[in-house]
Amino acid sequence: MGQAGRRPIVIEQLSLQDRIWDICVVGTGPVGLALALEFEQSGREVLLLESGGSAVGPASAEASRAEIVDPDRHAAMELAVVRAFGGTSWTWGGRCVAFDDIDWMDRAFVADAHWPVKHREIRPFYKRASEVLLCGNDAFTLPYKRRLTDGLTLDSVERWSSEPKVILQHRARILASERIRLALNSTVTGLNLSADGSRVEGLSVATVHGARTVKARRIVLAMGGVETTRLLLYAQRRWPRHFGGVDGPLGRYYMGHISGKIASIQLNDPRAIDDLDFKLDASGAYHRRRFMLTAEAQIEHCVLNTAFWPDNPPFYDPSHGSGVLSAVFLALAFGPTGRFLLPEAIRLVHTGPRPYRLAAHLRNAVLGLPRGAGDILGILAGRFVGKPRKPGFLVHNRGGKYALHYHAEQVPQPQSRITLGSHQDSFGVPRAVIDLRFNGQDVQSVIDSHALLDHALRANGIGRLEYWHPAQQMPERVYAQASDGFHQVGTTRMGDDPAHSVVDADLKVHGVENLFVASSSVFPTTGQANSTLLAVAFALRLAGHLCAEP
Repeated sequence: MGQAGRRPIVIEQLSLQDRIWDICVVGTGPVGLALALEFEQSGREVLLLESGGSAVGPASAEASRAEIVDPDRHAAMELAVVRAFGGTSWTWGGRCVAFDDIDWMDRAFVADAHWPVKHREIRPFYKRASEVLLCGNDAFTLPYKRRLTDGLTLDSVERWSSEPKVILQHRARILASERIRLALNSTVTGLNLSADGSRVEGLSVATVHGARTVKARRIVLAMGGVETTRLLLYAQRRWPRHFGGVDGPLGRYYMGHISGKIASIQLNDPRAIDDLDFKLDASGAYHRRRFMLTAEAQIEHCVLNTAFWPDNPPFYDPSHGSGVLSAVFLALAFGPTGRFLLPEAIRLVHTGPRPYRLAAHLRNAVLGLPRGAGDILGILAGRFVGKPRKPGFLVHNRGGKYALHYHAEQVPQPQSRITLGSHQDSFGVPRAVIDLRFNGQDVQSVIDSHALLDHALRANGIGRLEYWHPAQQMPERVYAQASDGFHQVGTTRMGDDPAHSVVDADLKVHGVENLFVASSSVFPTTGQANSTLLAVAFALRLAGHLCAEP
């Protein structure tokens, strides 16, 4: 930290000054970082509170541990969140995806899915969000080289951060700033509301020097969806009519995405895979096209928003017969090497269930030499030598057949929720109880979307799908893959009615004049897109509103 400028301050120094800060942001993940940088650029001073220290470690992760009702549906919170300066940017994969226009529409077949803002109000903030997240630019739609029919589009692209650990890019500026004040190892444990409950008069903060109180005119919670919800639920025990009431929206409508693989895509022209692989553009970032159904097709057939892309078959299944993929699996299966190559959550997806079939993978790797050696060297060069680092790899084959990955919207349902349990963390805050649920509509939409995609691929002469399971087994296979915990959407949803939402269109908590939430948890729906880009865009919009105030 000495190279980056001054050291972070400590809360004890603040409390001795008894200072009232203009703006306090709780959390230093991508959203908190974006807020701090935007406030600084606007000439405002901001206090950043971070529960963890400067480095990622298991001790701080323990405080986020939660009771998972169904571990098959939700990742352990120790994997899903990071308490350290930079938050989940330490483990984020770097995928940046814009929400689609259809996500903002009121659809008759998606209940409880109203947004109080329009996409046109948010779209201008994608450019600055792309700069903060280092994904090159905000070109998330690139017209395909030919017109497609039958409800198919290849215009949508995902962009990738040139450095997913965005904290490494922004850390020096934050530490050297005269307007951004950072307090590490400072965990917010409570909201101290005024006598009438209309404003936050102070934050209870646990520090290495004991309990302290931080006062600020405006407070923004950017702690991630689950942790922000947990803090508000704890405050609701003292103020049961706040946040829509005890049995209201707070903690409900918990969503992520439903994703996995149930089919292969067989391309008519194997060379067509070049259009679907990672591309490095003039902005210095990678992007990739995805198959999607048009908004008109989704509405006509009542399916949820879903993106598809060709992928390698599961690394962990040696029946793929690929020496390259088995060599990659063996590297990932060895913990120290695997955690160096990939964030732990992503590594575990690729290594699959135990017991590992190591002998079969070793056989593939040996038989695949020396032909696969060149491919492995290319993968290593792309991931660790090239700048920017290639976000992934796709092993091309002469037959033009690939696994097809889907990433689909999940419908809001109030029974999917976060509550507080009877156990407390080391700071005395009740631990979260997480009950993430997927329902029949989520599953059936995945199946129906595949059928529509197969029809469109054939109609456009691109290829076809080959399913991995009989039709009667498909629902159970889709449901078996249904799991999330990283995108944390819906539990502090935005809306116009305080009885059915937690924050308004400007992210202000209903009924509390100086409290705001900047998190994917404010989204009423998930779309097909990962949450980070939109969460940062909303945070930048909020910063503009707060900076416009006197």
